[in-house]
Amino acid sequence: MDSPSTDTLGMALVEKGFAPNLAVLDINNSLSVPHGFEMPAPWNLPSRLFQFPIEVCRPDDEQPRKLGLRHPLLVDHPYVRHVEAALGFEIARDGAPNRYGYTSAPTARWWHAVDLVSAGKWRELLATQEFTEPACIMNAVTYGCRYSRHDDKRAAGYITTAEAREMMREIGATEPGGRSAVIRAFSAPSVCRPDKGAEHWPINTGRQCAEDAAWGMIFGIEDGWFRYDRSGFLQWSELGRERYVAGESATYTQASGQTAFAF
Repeated sequence: MDSPSTDTLGMALVEKGFAPNLAVLDINNSLSVPHGFEMPAPWNLPSRLFQFPIEVCRPDDEQPRKLGLRHPLLVDHPYVRHVEAALGFEIARDGAPNRYGYTSAPTARWWHAVDLVSAGKWRELLATQEFTEPACIMNAVTYGCRYSRHDDKRAAGYITTAEAREMMREIGATEPGGRSAVIRAFSAPSVCRPDKGAEHWPINTGRQCAEDAAWGMIFGIEDGWFRYDRSGFLQWSELGRERYVAGESATYTQASGQTAFAF
């Protein structure tokens, strides 16, 4: 085995054109699909997992440089096959952990979910869900609900509650009862007053699990607890703040001073 100081693998990657030099290779910690490389579906989806499929671990102490796939199913990725053919060996299927055991492979599964949701390709996400995990998809639902896809100031691609519900059904999530209780499990509304601009009421899901956070976002939008501001970002509405303070009471007091029923 070569010593880390030799870095035979790193020099081979540079020599074969997979990185411009060792310094850039160490900064990127990955091999990226080059522009113009032929990528058939589904590999051409705008997912960082597909665009940066190979993790690179730099030499460290007595550990030489290593390569690893960010997901075992990337074995069929066209660029992975190209790199393996050029190097003449099989790339490890379980990532390239450093000497402390850290690998970016779990993070890359989150990338796959959030990248496709934010690109408006949630159906493609469901079609390729074997590259991620249900919790990552649920977290991507929460992320996607935070933005209004109908706001011209933002790129199209964020999901509606109907689309969010379809995603949750497809991954086997169970809709809970007690809609208001799910929302009240979020952190209490707290105002944010910037030096410039209007005050904002950010939504903090707290320590909710991924499934409960996603359902809370869906319920909050559907029931009016949350609303989109002018920039298309979701925040607590006046109604939602009043309902949160009321707790499980059958009625609550509106900002106008009038009493309203909590249903």
